[in-house]
Amino acid sequence: MKKKIFMGMGMMMLLACSTKMSLERKSFLSKSKTEKTIAEKPEWKMVFSDDFRSQGYFDSTKWSFCSRQPAAWSRYLTASPKYAYQRNGKLVLRMDNAVIAEDNIPYHSGGIQSSGKFSIRYGKIEVRAKFKKGQGSWPAIWMMPEKPTAYGSWPKSGEIDIMEHVNNEEVVHQTIHNARVTSSNGTSTSTHRAKYNANSYNTYGIIWNASAIDFYINGTFQYRYEKGVGTSPIGWPFDKPFYIILNQSGAVGWPGPAKAEDLPFEMQVDWVNVYSRE
Repeated sequence: MKKKIFMGMGMMMLLACSTKMSLERKSFLSKSKTEKTIAEKPEWKMVFSDDFRSQGYFDSTKWSFCSRQPAAWSRYLTASPKYAYQRNGKLVLRMDNAVIAEDNIPYHSGGIQSSGKFSIRYGKIEVRAKFKKGQGSWPAIWMMPEKPTAYGSWPKSGEIDIMEHVNNEEVVHQTIHNARVTSSNGTSTSTHRAKYNANSYNTYGIIWNASAIDFYINGTFQYRYEKGVGTSPIGWPFDKPFYIILNQSGAVGWPGPAKAEDLPFEMQVDWVNVYSRE
């Protein structure tokens, strides 16, 4: 009798253990599946890219030439494939002092923009590029509002400078412009100076959302510009779509005159990637 009781109790314990193990295994598998799904879900979705792999003319479905304007950065821009073209898998933006009979200005430079073809409000923008230093050089990777006077004339509608470099400096500048922060020279700006790998390719980027713009170099966080609670468009005009500008300028404005012996200047762009958050 005792033997039968012990056997019965043993069977019940075995059954209980088996049931518990089955439930734990089911729970583990369910948890593992859930964690795997979360881990595999991409945080960012690519919405625009260009790796400039073809030769010659850039992709006109994505870009157009920056036009020449009186502003210093655009004073010598030239809508010619001699100054903005693709070579060996790179976009080349050039500036020189060549004499062009039908275009009698002292310098010519190249720039392209995505205005009218691509713009984005909020996301991650990354550009891998390198440039040559020199007196008078002014390469830039930046963004402007698709509606340039959404909140008024510049700088009221905003500007996002992902990277600017001047002359022979050992740093690049990452800057926002709006109507709230005023610098000593009268422009509205909040800026950060950051080290970069000179003579090498660097990845310059921002992560932009409804409350802040974070600036990065080679994946390393550099600087944050925050909207702040209750901020009006005076300090936060960054709630509209912006487009991308890539240019090699110089010889006037911020960098000052160019040295002939330092010319030509070039910025080479390896790729541009833009993502929206899933």
